[in-house]
Amino acid sequence: MNSKKYLSKFTFVLLIAILASSFNGFATLDVSSDIRAAVVGDSATGEVFYQYNGDETVEIASVTKIMTYLLAREAIAEGRASLDDLVIVSRNAATTEGSALGLREGDEYVLETLMNAIMIASGNDAAVAIAEHIAGTEEAFIQAMHDKATQLGITTAHFINPSGMPLDDEETDQNFMSANDLFKLSAYLLNKYPDVTEITVQKEFAMPERNFLRSATNPLLNEMEGVDGLKTGYTDKAGLCLVSTIPFKDLEDSNKDRRVIAVLMGAQSHDDRISKSQELLEYGYYNYFIEKIVKAEELVDEILISNAIEVNVPVIAGEDYYKLVKNGTTLRTVIEYQEKIRAPLEKGAVVGKMNVYLNNEIIKEIPVLVSEKVEKAGFFTILFRYLANLLGI
Repeated sequence: MNSKKYLSKFTFVLLIAILASSFNGFATLDVSSDIRAAVVGDSATGEVFYQYNGDETVEIASVTKIMTYLLAREAIAEGRASLDDLVIVSRNAATTEGSALGLREGDEYVLETLMNAIMIASGNDAAVAIAEHIAGTEEAFIQAMHDKATQLGITTAHFINPSGMPLDDEETDQNFMSANDLFKLSAYLLNKYPDVTEITVQKEFAMPERNFLRSATNPLLNEMEGVDGLKTGYTDKAGLCLVSTIPFKDLEDSNKDRRVIAVLMGAQSHDDRISKSQELLEYGYYNYFIEKIVKAEELVDEILISNAIEVNVPVIAGEDYYKLVKNGTTLRTVIEYQEKIRAPLEKGAVVGKMNVYLNNEIIKEIPVLVSEKVEKAGFFTILFRYLANLLGI
C-alpha cells in the first residue's frame, strides 16, 4: 500500500464551470446563413471551437495582406530588411488598383509606414511596394508566399499578388485559401509577432508627410470592446471578409491568458460581417477557458514508505499543467504509483504519475515526485515497527 489516504490511487474530479454572472456564454452557435465560411478558435493551441465550411477554398481578397505582412516581418527578423528602410515606389506599385493609398511613382516611404498601411488601411499599392522591396520583384514575392504557406502546412493557398486585388472576373485570377488555413496563418502571425496588434488596434492610419488620414477598415474596432485586429477583405466574388481577434487577460494568473481568432468569409452585408464576427468572438471568449489543473511542486498526496525514517512522505506534481476547456467540462485526475516504492530516495524522485482524464481519455501524464529527501530507516527501527504492528501497539 503506497498511499496513506487512498491506497494506490488518488482521484480528483475538477468541474470546469466558471461562468461569472457578468458573462453571457452560450452553448450553441450557427452563423452559416448568407456567408461562405467561418472558423473560430484559440490562437495558442490552434484548437477550433466552431467551423462552417472551414475546408472550402474561397476567395480571400485583402485578407491576403496577412501573409504579405508576415513575410515582411520575417525579412526584418532575418536581417534582410529593416523597419527604417526607404522604399521607392515603382510604377507597378503606383498603378495598383482597388483599395489604394494613391502612392506615386518615385515616392519614398519608410517600410514600417507601408507595413502599417496594409494592416490598418489595406493599401494595395503599399502591399506591392513592400513585396518588391523585400523580394526584388512582385513575382518573386508571390513565390515566397506560396513557399511560406507550404512551410506552415497550408494546403489551399493560391496567390496571384500580395494585395488580394483580383485581376479580372476569371476564377483563376483571385487569391484563394480556406477559412481553416486562414485561421492557421493568422494564429502563426499572432503567436510569432504578437505586437502586430499594436498596429491593427489603431482606428486611423496617418501619413503626415502627405497630410493623409484614413479610417481603419476593421469595423469591429468601433463595435466590440477589446478587439485588436486583424484584417478585412472585400471583392465582388469574395464578399465581405474579416479575420478578427480578441485577447483574454487573467489578472491573477497570466498562464490563463488566451486569444480568440474568428474568420468570417463571404458575408453579404456590412451588418452581417459585424454581427456574425462578433458572435464568433463572443462564443470563443465566453465559452472557453484555460484552467489550472495542477501547478509544479503543488502538494497532491501523501504516501507511506514503510522503510523510511519518516514513513509519511508528501508528494508533489512534477510540472505545471493548464488546459483549454469548454465551460461545463468535467476533468478528473488519477494518481498511479509505482508498485514498489522504497527508501532511500532523493528529493524529486519520481514515484508515480498523475493521469488527467477528459471524457475517460487520458490527455496528459504528469510525473509525481517526492517533495523531500527520503532516508532509509535503520534495521532496529524497521524491526520495532514490525513488532509494534504485529502486537497492535
